[in-house]
Amino acid sequence: MIKLPQERKQQILVVASMYVGYACFMILRTIPTVAGNAMLDDPSLDIDKEVWGRVVAAGTCGGIVGKFLFAWMADKLGGKFTFTLGLLLTLIAVVVFAAGSSAWFFGGVLFVALMTKSSGWPSMAKLIGHWFQPKEHGRVWGTLATSSRVGTIIATFCLGALLAVLSWRWLLVASGGIAGVVVLWCAVMLRERPERAAASDDGLVETESELDAPHFLDGTTLPQAIRVFARTPRFWLITGSLMGLTILWDFLAFVQIYLKETLDISPAEASMASSAFPAGSLISVLCGGYVFDMLSRGRMAVVMGVLLTLATGCVLSFYLIPSWNLDSNSAAYLSVGLLFVFGLCVSPCYYIPMSVFSIEFGGIHSGFLIALLDALGFGAAALFYYFAGGWAEQSWSLFFAALLVVAVWSLLTTFCFLLNESRYQASVPEPTGGGD
Repeated sequence: MIKLPQERKQQILVVASMYVGYACFMILRTIPTVAGNAMLDDPSLDIDKEVWGRVVAAGTCGGIVGKFLFAWMADKLGGKFTFTLGLLLTLIAVVVFAAGSSAWFFGGVLFVALMTKSSGWPSMAKLIGHWFQPKEHGRVWGTLATSSRVGTIIATFCLGALLAVLSWRWLLVASGGIAGVVVLWCAVMLRERPERAAASDDGLVETESELDAPHFLDGTTLPQAIRVFARTPRFWLITGSLMGLTILWDFLAFVQIYLKETLDISPAEASMASSAFPAGSLISVLCGGYVFDMLSRGRMAVVMGVLLTLATGCVLSFYLIPSWNLDSNSAAYLSVGLLFVFGLCVSPCYYIPMSVFSIEFGGIHSGFLIALLDALGFGAAALFYYFAGGWAEQSWSLFFAALLVVAVWSLLTTFCFLLNESRYQASVPEPTGGGD
């Protein structure tokens, strides 16, 4: 396709708007977790780690519901409308969360907040499908995925530091105020589709591109597409991978509590230290998108296999730290370093294969497919973390032993998925949409 300069400017503006918007989504997603440490210390609240784990699990269940609801909205009503509405509803829920005083209230409001936050990824999938060719999807997703890490760093390091001077309730309100500005930006600046040039007498024409190529799911209804998904081994392989990777990713919900208790530091210091996780993610996920577009799926299976082997080593190290009898400074530096490497290794495996697969394989149902995969991953995480709080209450070693099992599962399923994708691509040299 011959791209017009104006369209490239529009693409940059759309990506920038999604970047800022999704970073804000992640600030709102993370800030209740940042407040969690201070909530555990609040004498007016009767909350321990086991109760907090169930609050987190309730929020994750909301994410599952939201994946389906907002995927349908993105497919039917468009990415821009769904993205902007979801951001507005999420900021309202986070501000309401600040008014709570009971575990039931916190769980219910976090359910709503994560439900509406789930609008972000399927909405972006629709917008990317409208604006970019398949060969650009990896690098676009890689760029946008860094917005998640930027938002998490802002929430944990910058806003988390404010816990030293603000109560956890006012911290949530301040986050909502920031989000209000971003909602207005997205409402004005996002565009659903590019404005393409029509043919003209001077030879400047719009050429057909891969964006307009037929897809094997074109013309299918959603129930028909679901039956295709269910019969496809590729779908079940990526599902198994996402279940494990989502559990590893949601470790961030407990890492600040872990750091506070094991290193004997304040909630603000624990929040700032936990930013090592998203800092490592920020680096790897940006590079990972470009690498994913450049390398074959077979080589990516090796690369991501190595990354997840290192991530498994990080979890094993957390499990063994108590037996090493380190002094407090050494334990602090080691913990921060392990979090950085863990985030560096898990992020590209979590974000990029699933996102690219959903657009290539899902076609007109890509919004629903990406939501379905996310929902299945969220379901596994909700089940795990419902019990994980109790395990952590007994001992952190028990918590990390369970997480280690999940890390090994994630390594095996992700490697198998990418290896199978390599074989599939070899059997279909020039796919039009990735169908079976």
